[in-house]
Amino acid sequence: MSDQDSRPRNRLRRGILWALCILSGIAIGGLVVYQVWLKPKYPYGASHSCSKGLGLDLRIFANANDGWFPHGMKTPEASLSLLCTNDPNVRLILRGKHLPQEIVDQSLASDGVLGPASCGWHYIEGLREDDDPQLAVLWDRITGLGHNGQRRSGLEREVVMIDGSAQQISKEAWPAFVREQKKLLAETAANRPPNSPPIRWSDEQTLGPNTAKPSALKR
Repeated sequence: MSDQDSRPRNRLRRGILWALCILSGIAIGGLVVYQVWLKPKYPYGASHSCSKGLGLDLRIFANANDGWFPHGMKTPEASLSLLCTNDPNVRLILRGKHLPQEIVDQSLASDGVLGPASCGWHYIEGLREDDDPQLAVLWDRITGLGHNGQRRSGLEREVVMIDGSAQQISKEAWPAFVREQKKLLAETAANRPPNSPPIRWSDEQTLGPNTAKPSALKR
């Protein structure tokens, strides 16, 4: 083979090597950016588990169930996962801001419901769409994360209210918010007719131990 015949092949090899070097540099640079900037800011990765979308799904469920939000399962998380019966895509929101989607999907595929380890939200079951609008129906299981999973200084949790709206409660305001929620929940439970679904919550660390038993141990 002549030198002239080998030159194009040599140039092609050099071009491939240069391309591989550039791609390796991009990959290394991306890893550095992720470790130095993105990972500290988005500790569980960027997400869009839309709180307002979840609030809307709750309202739609209530409209189809005589005003009641999901309830009646063994745990509040299992009750919340009843939303998937109306909208299977809501599973993409139920992961919250920190859980891998496969954990949610595996739990739903296993027995059709979620539990404390497979739901990204704390939920209060036994509430109605016409209850006090100052009541929150759910909030983040992980503290300090903004709407898209980014760390936010001074933020405690994002909460979804009875009317489907979302609020971000600061660490400073959280104790007063919790006191108000406990008061409103006690008043709401006291005014319920007999044999109403019990009001129960998953966040016993914040709201205290549940005293009401589930209305039905379905799963």
